[in-house]
Amino acid sequence: MKMMHYAFSVLAGLAVLAGCQTEKDAMEKHHFDNKLYINTGVAAEEILVKAGDAEVVRTLSIGTALPVEEAIGGVFVADQAYVENYRTIYEAPDVQALPYDNCVIEGPEVTIAAGANVSNEATVLFPGVGGLDRNTVYVMPVVLKNITDINVIAPKTVVYYVFKGAALINVVCNMAENRAAAQAWKTPEKFTNMTHFTAEALVRQNQAGRLISTVMGVEGHFLLRIGDAGVPDNQLQIASSRNLTNSNMQLQLGKWTHIACVFDAGTVTVYFDGRKVLDGENCGRNSVTWGAYGSDKSEVSGRYFWLGYSYAGDRYLDGEMSEVRIWDRCLSQAEIQAPNHFYFVDPASEGLIAYWKMDDGGGTTLKDYSPNGNDLTLDNPTKWPKVSLPED
Repeated sequence: MKMMHYAFSVLAGLAVLAGCQTEKDAMEKHHFDNKLYINTGVAAEEILVKAGDAEVVRTLSIGTALPVEEAIGGVFVADQAYVENYRTIYEAPDVQALPYDNCVIEGPEVTIAAGANVSNEATVLFPGVGGLDRNTVYVMPVVLKNITDINVIAPKTVVYYVFKGAALINVVCNMAENRAAAQAWKTPEKFTNMTHFTAEALVRQNQAGRLISTVMGVEGHFLLRIGDAGVPDNQLQIASSRNLTNSNMQLQLGKWTHIACVFDAGTVTVYFDGRKVLDGENCGRNSVTWGAYGSDKSEVSGRYFWLGYSYAGDRYLDGEMSEVRIWDRCLSQAEIQAPNHFYFVDPASEGLIAYWKMDDGGGTTLKDYSPNGNDLTLDNPTKWPKVSLPED
């Protein structure tokens, strides 16, 4: 009887051991069976495009869980045939295929070298998407094909790029307790002795309560500022040899206002949202230089072209700015009132010498979208509020 118990115990132990080995083998096979996939965080990427966007660029590569023993690869292909899959998976029956003219794949063949587990990158270009119908949603599937000698993770062999029309302005720059200037103009001649120019800014003043807030310009020369002694703290003033303002130039707190200041050989005209609020008054000087008047930007005596600063640090704009532009010509009222002019202009427009969209979304550099490359630098990191302009 003892021998029988012993035999049963041995058999049971062998069975358990065999079971453990089988489970271990299964786990190893499950966890370490090498498979191929596209290196991407999402299966479908939504890309918001604005009017005038020239090109969207993405990169793609392939990878495996473990290094491969021999080189393997595949080819990325734009394939509209997969659009129907997208419609079904994402329940989007109205989505349209992005035209092939709007998708170019450079270096589509990718290879994982022996001993590696990541391939070289292919570049996916989407030219001309800024000209698409803004009311239509487009999708372009990019599919990995011609895969060599390896299993694949099927859902990760296609990426859907989805294009939607964005608002003309989606991000703006908060200027509270901040200021921005160029380290030095790359094209100082453009801003010297300007006899005819237009300065524009889309501004939202959120809080008043301080004597002066500043939009842009040079203290003591020509400055767009809000408030002053005897001037309401939400009222724009053109400060020059003569200060120009009136009650029509009051901003509504929390509301976006497009400001356009036109300088014509000393005569100043100002528009709020295309409406004339100051009509051809003389500012006391025949030309304006928006450059540097001093050797040290940190000193009050230094006069520079600034956004959001004049004379003292407490004269910042407590609010947001966007679409700041300087032209070397006088814009007409019709040009200022043109559709969507408040929110976007072509960077190649005639006479546009500086164009800070102020939609950079991070960092301390405000890119100049004009051909002149006069980027501005914020003194401090700031907030980048998300907006949707024009508002419905």
